[in-house]
Order: sequence, then structure tokens, then C-alpha cells
Amino acid sequence: MLGRTPANITAIRPLKDGVIADFEVTQKMLKHFITKVKAKRFMAQPNVVVCVPCKSTLVERKAIREAVSSAGASKVLLLEEPMAAAIGAGMPVHEASGSMVVDIGGG
Repeated sequence: MLGRTPANITAIRPLKDGVIADFEVTQKMLKHFITKVKAKRFMAQPNVVVCVPCKSTLVERKAIREAVSSAGASKVLLLEEPMAAAIGAGMPVHEASGSMVVDIGGG
């Protein structure tokens, strides 16, 4: 949407390259998502898993954890993106066997 929006609309990127670019907007976005989930599932505070880039720093990971917690999550788990991809693909991540995940980036 960046560069394709009408003049009366401002497109923003709360996250850039997998890390927080605007903490306040990210927090509001996450709060909106959590509120929608709570309304549909009748739950108090959900547990949230967030995929993070392998190259993210401890400071960036702390900011992500803080944004998600302050948005209403009771528990936050950070999972590196290639591990999430391996789990999603059904790879045997808990077995001592060889598997290969190639992350070429781009979202």
C-alpha cells in the first residue's frame, strides 16, 4: 500500500524487516488483534507466539515481547522464523534427524 494510497490516507509500517519500527503503532495494532480474538473466543488474556527473524537482536526481541505483553497477552513466546516454518511444514523438529529449511526472506 505504500506509495499507492490516496492523498487523504497515510500508510504506515509499524514493523519493518521483522522488527518494530514504530512501538506505539505496533502496540495498538497488536491490541486490536488481541481484542478481536478475545471477543470471538471468550478468553481473558491469550498466549501469543511471535515469529522473529534469526538476526534480530536481544533488544529487538525485548521490544517485541514488551509490545505484545502490553497489548494484552498473558504469555509471549518468541519463535525463530525457520523453526516456525519447519514446524508448519511438519518436519520432525524433536527428532535427531537431518532436515533443511531455507529462508530466503521477503516476508
